[in-house]
Amino acid sequence: MNNAIKIALTSALALGSVSGAAFAQTAAVMTEQTDVSVVRIDSLNNDSGRSEYDRLTKLSDDTSAMTEAQAMVSADPMLVAALESKNVQLNNVVHVETAANGGKIVYVR
Repeated sequence: MNNAIKIALTSALALGSVSGAAFAQTAAVMTEQTDVSVVRIDSLNNDSGRSEYDRLTKLSDDTSAMTEAQAMVSADPMLVAALESKNVQLNNVVHVETAANGGKIVYVR
């Protein structure tokens, strides 16, 4: 009976390490994906979004702010790919924020 317990424990430990490796691979794949939301500034031109619309409109008139936002996007190849898949041109990016879930919110004109 002592051998049976050893075999069972050895099997459990071996399976635990295999499933741990599978979990680590899944986590690595998930971190490679970028959750991207694209928000058109003009969609905020309403009563509830007026202050955000005004703020982002001012940013779109500021060349240095636009350059900084576009440089942030260019530095992240996965973000560039996500925006390209949504037909967003880099020169239309006004501002980028990181969402609570770690994804990106990209404001475009």
